[in-house]
This record gives sequence, C-alpha cells and structure tokens, in this order.
Amino acid sequence: MKYSVYENIRKIRELKNLTREYVAAELKMSTSGYGKIERGDVDLTVSKLIEISKVLQVSIEFIFKFNVALFFNETKEKMKE
Repeated sequence: MKYSVYENIRKIRELKNLTREYVAAELKMSTSGYGKIERGDVDLTVSKLIEISKVLQVSIEFIFKFNVALFFNETKEKMKE
C-alpha cells in the first residue's frame, strides 16, 4: 500500500499535466525534496499529504484509491457518449 500512494501522487500529477517544479513550489519545498516524496524515499506525513491533495485538487481518499486503469476506462466510456 505504501508504494502505491507515492506512485498515485506521481500519476495524478502527470495526468493533470503538472510539473514536479510546480508542485514543489506550491508546497514551498525543493524539487529534489518533492521528487523524494514521489519516489517513496521519505515517509509522507499526514500534513504533507493534505497539502499535496490541495495542490493536486483531489481528496486524500482519491489519492489512496486512485487506479489509472479505472481512470482511462471511465474516460473511454465518456468518449463513447
């Protein structure tokens, strides 16, 4: 579970076309420091997770449950309509 949270943060950021530099700046931290979060090199605090969810404009629950396959299936269904 731990690894997927970090991976989900990265995937959500990428799908929103946000750069690491942008997210790091919004979090008032260095790009390399933020990169360590996405790679899972550092433990993520609850307060930092809340800040990240605000920058990404998603809920914390969304970060935990995010599944890129479901995202693309939903997108394909909407395109068929």
